[in-house]
Amino acid sequence: MKIRIAFHSDIPKIIAVAEKVFKQHYANILSQAQIDYMYDKTYSNESLLQQMKDGVTYFICEIDEIPVAYMAYFLKEDNNIYLSKLYVDMSMHKSGVGKQLYQTLENIAIKNKCDYIELNVHRKNTAMYFYKKMGFELHENTDIAFGKYSLCDYVLRKYLKPK
Repeated sequence: MKIRIAFHSDIPKIIAVAEKVFKQHYANILSQAQIDYMYDKTYSNESLLQQMKDGVTYFICEIDEIPVAYMAYFLKEDNNIYLSKLYVDMSMHKSGVGKQLYQTLENIAIKNKCDYIELNVHRKNTAMYFYKKMGFELHENTDIAFGKYSLCDYVLRKYLKPK
């Protein structure tokens, strides 16, 4: 397994994993129309390129040079990390890939002397249990407008230093 920073040239690999994972993952949570809308807005080549230009760092995980997972994060203005994406091919769930990707992020946060890592997770998303295992706690509930849709999320935080 190889985890590395993704570059512009890796955008097709991110899209390949997202195509398999994103739509399948949200099938039991969101309407197909909302899934399609969010996917189109987030995972076009242009959108991913713009995210990278705007300071979002992507990591890709490959096994035998086949992309199986990715994550994205950015440093917030308060010098804490926001994990915006962590997706693992369903065939690789419970293999340790997600945990290793997350550990990569936590190591980055520690090196940057961040107080915490923050993320949003849909209230019906079972990934919440993964994040709880990684030490995240509920910070707040939030509803976020995304086009004509609303994201009903939990904001989770993992403190890296004592509060």
